[in-house]
Amino acid sequence: MRIKKLPVLSRVIMTAMAAMVPGVTMAAGFQLTEQSVTGLGRAFAGSAAIAEDATTIFFNPAGLTELEGTELMLGASVIILGADFDREVAVDATGQPLTGGEGGDVGKPGAPPFLYFARPINDEWTFGLGVNAPFGLSTDYDPDWVGRYQGVYSNVTTLNLNPSLGWKINDNWSLGFGLNAMHMRVKLTNIVDYGIVCYNFVNPVTCNGLGLNPQQHDGYAEIEGDSWGFGFNVGVLWKNDATRIGLHYRSEIDHDLEGDARFENAPAVFTATHRFINQGIQADFTTPQTLSLSVAHDINEQFTISGDVTWTGWDSFEEIRVNFDNYDPETGSGQPPTVQPENWKNVMRYSLGLDWRYDPKWTFRAGLAYDETPVSDETRTPRLPDADRTWLALGASWQASENLRMDFGYAHLFLDDDIVLNEVGASMQDTLIGTYEASADIFGAALRYQF
Repeated sequence: MRIKKLPVLSRVIMTAMAAMVPGVTMAAGFQLTEQSVTGLGRAFAGSAAIAEDATTIFFNPAGLTELEGTELMLGASVIILGADFDREVAVDATGQPLTGGEGGDVGKPGAPPFLYFARPINDEWTFGLGVNAPFGLSTDYDPDWVGRYQGVYSNVTTLNLNPSLGWKINDNWSLGFGLNAMHMRVKLTNIVDYGIVCYNFVNPVTCNGLGLNPQQHDGYAEIEGDSWGFGFNVGVLWKNDATRIGLHYRSEIDHDLEGDARFENAPAVFTATHRFINQGIQADFTTPQTLSLSVAHDINEQFTISGDVTWTGWDSFEEIRVNFDNYDPETGSGQPPTVQPENWKNVMRYSLGLDWRYDPKWTFRAGLAYDETPVSDETRTPRLPDADRTWLALGASWQASENLRMDFGYAHLFLDDDIVLNEVGASMQDTLIGTYEASADIFGAALRYQF
């Protein structure tokens, strides 16, 4: 299903959500954890157990049974990333130095939003609906930088609709279940060195005669596609008077992306054989499954300590394979698939948090987390120069009135120093070696209204 077939209201919501997706994702890979501002303030410690508001729809729908009355929540987190590349080696496939600069500031600011609604059905069942962006990515380099043949612009946006039910079994146990309908849109661009392509597919002598020398006849390539995918999430919550323990699972979602490829300045020697021509494309992508175990314990009436361990199955991301409509695998005619190996690994995230209920109107919180990257030094590419990161977070909530609460959160992310890039481009066979320096700040705000 394509976005243009949706009702007008749905398209408006998608456009608004996509416009605010951050410059670079702030959790493992391009996963977005920023689905709660109170969670942000404690580095998302205890998210599957605390169940303090309707954002529990995302983190553990079993927590819906802990809410009182009907409530509406909306908010966003502004992500400001600084990332700069410092090259050490940059050569094309013939060993000649690559021209161009170092790409400028890679990260762009953005604000992934969320909206949640919860309403009790009866004493045992509670309904919830979440609208959020669980994945997002955007890196943007100067178009003439040294790594232009490996990537210039990369953008992934998602919109997830998550209707949920919570069931209170008894005073200690609750179960939750949610369905997920996720729309994903992907856009990738890079510069094409048609001189190198000619060297690989024809021969250097003929190419030189045609004026197709390496780095002397560049073109532009863009692919864009979208799809709908479907999955589920389930959770369980146990509690007594002082402690809550939550376990939550979110399934993989398979996407069959369909869209278009566009090429500019392609030489006739290729277009005559139906290569590097505008046409349709198809690509598959599977989002990772996640499993979270959280605990929250009330030390006394003022203080609550929380913790979380989350596993993310990023081994589902083995490669980026773009298939072109006109390719015939039997004859080899047309545009062959473009394949970029990824081979991401499964990762863990650990967090600890503390809430301090200062008085009936104010609650303060803090948190610390360590988030592993699924990308190794051997598989890192310019499209996502990801690295392990450490979170330091602070937050506060103000009960403005009986019905209205305002939440604020802040986190600074410390990324590994000297993030290594050592990549040979899958298509152009250019070599790019260097390091990134990066850090990020996240500011969140939300409103909770209870009816």
